[in-house]
Amino acid sequence: MIPQLNEAQLKAFPSRAEARFYEACRDWLPEDLVVIYSANWIYRDSTGRLNEGEADFTVLSQHGGVLAVEVKGGGVSFDAATGAWYSVGRDGEQHAIKDPFKQASKERHALLDQITGHASWRQWAGKRLTIGHAVILPDIVDSSPLLGPGRQREVVGVNADIQNIAQWYERVMQFWREANDDALGAKGVRLIEDILCKSIEVRPVLRAAVDDTERQRIRLTANQAKVFRVIGGRRRAVVSGGAGTGKTVLAVEKAKVLANAGLRVLLLCYNRPLADSLSIGLKDEPLIQAQSYHQLCDQRIRRAHQQGHDILKEAVEAYPGTGDQHHFDVQMPYALALSADVLEERFDAVLVDEAQDFSDEYWLGVEMLLRDQNNGHLYIFIDENQALYPRKAKLPVEDEPFYLTSNCRNTAPIHEAGYSFYEGIPIDPPELPGHEVIWSGLDKVETQADAVAKRVRQWIHVEGLKPEDVAVLVAKRPKSFLYELLNQRAEAAGAVWAFEAHGKAKCVLVDTVARFKGLEAQAVVLWVGDDVVDEAHWETLYVGTTRAKSLLNFVGSSKVVRALRARSR
Repeated sequence: MIPQLNEAQLKAFPSRAEARFYEACRDWLPEDLVVIYSANWIYRDSTGRLNEGEADFTVLSQHGGVLAVEVKGGGVSFDAATGAWYSVGRDGEQHAIKDPFKQASKERHALLDQITGHASWRQWAGKRLTIGHAVILPDIVDSSPLLGPGRQREVVGVNADIQNIAQWYERVMQFWREANDDALGAKGVRLIEDILCKSIEVRPVLRAAVDDTERQRIRLTANQAKVFRVIGGRRRAVVSGGAGTGKTVLAVEKAKVLANAGLRVLLLCYNRPLADSLSIGLKDEPLIQAQSYHQLCDQRIRRAHQQGHDILKEAVEAYPGTGDQHHFDVQMPYALALSADVLEERFDAVLVDEAQDFSDEYWLGVEMLLRDQNNGHLYIFIDENQALYPRKAKLPVEDEPFYLTSNCRNTAPIHEAGYSFYEGIPIDPPELPGHEVIWSGLDKVETQADAVAKRVRQWIHVEGLKPEDVAVLVAKRPKSFLYELLNQRAEAAGAVWAFEAHGKAKCVLVDTVARFKGLEAQAVVLWVGDDVVDEAHWETLYVGTTRAKSLLNFVGSSKVVRALRARSR
């Protein structure tokens, strides 16, 4: 029975005749039948005309077909001279009604159009469908006076038929069944159920929720604004804060203020993808140069070489050694310092984001880039919890830092998860409610890759996010193997992957947590390896988690997911 109605609902029926028929079908028809009460529809027929209709009851049988039943309570009468139909009350009073047999016939044809015209009906394997109609009059005893050429006894039901509803149904369907009709079958029943009365749950798409959260996020908190005003009157300052507290936002805004005052500004960070993002955002600011630290080193080494000075060679001779780490952490920083002796380019202000990743060797060359090393503007933005690289340094600004204490990036559930890996001054959670973090614990790496692809498809094709809103961040080795697994699942994800290629339109970025540090995405799938937890790499988890602004899905082994979920509670 669709819908399933209780006794109280049946007693509230405006038509006692319909309630009686419902009860008879529920109690006495075979259990393999489906009875739909009050199916209605709007459709265009083969002529293009818009039609709407309703069947009191529609009965579906796997072994038979479809029956539309019109139910009329009370007595009825028919005036052959005028063709008029009347309902007759117990007091004998008559009220004009529509011809119930024409109504039932119309419902049958409309149902046939509604079913066979639906796109999903092509899935039915049969060729010819049995479909009929009937009229049942529960309050009359004898149908003989009503019979006629279009009102055969087989399609009429009366009080006695209600008492033996199963036999009546078989009699009606036998009347309509033809020799070459195909049985509806279980699949046919399911298809018609979906066409006539499929359950519907309409949820707001995540895109709308994300957009609403973003509108709340695009403002500095009162705490940020206060820090911004205070450092405005100082030439040197350190600003410290956790992930999402707006350090990069403040760094950019401060750079713009200084540039508007006519000062030449260098905005540095450690991470190249972040530097590229900053450079694109500041492309209309000619007085601001945004670069990663090693990008700056490489640029100045090349410019010095163009002027006949091989400062990198000098650095290698001064600090001999091999390996990439020695090259990037010792030789290139020393070459940067040497560049100050051979290049005239200087800056009135230097701002350093991600300063926790700068070592003592880095700072020497940075300070030498200031036009006025004593009074030049130097602003440092730092979060020591995001120190993914084991470097220690004494900051060139000794004053007590200004602290940012409000998270304005992440939603509250993401903040709770991310800040479980944080140590430092308390950071206030954001006033941004959001969706709960999703935890996917799967032990095989292939099934983990399946889960990543499935989540990306859900967010893009069901929830309405743009591919550019989504990032898959990897904190698991080896990354090349994981990238290949995702590449094999591009079709399943319904997305084009952009492997370590930022800013590609209509693509989902796939990158490592380390490379994505300092950046953010509306939705993040964080793919975590066992080693991250086994070796207590909380910095990686802290960084990866807090990259997500609105939506976050952890994917990893069952052991990892249990451990991370327990820590975040």
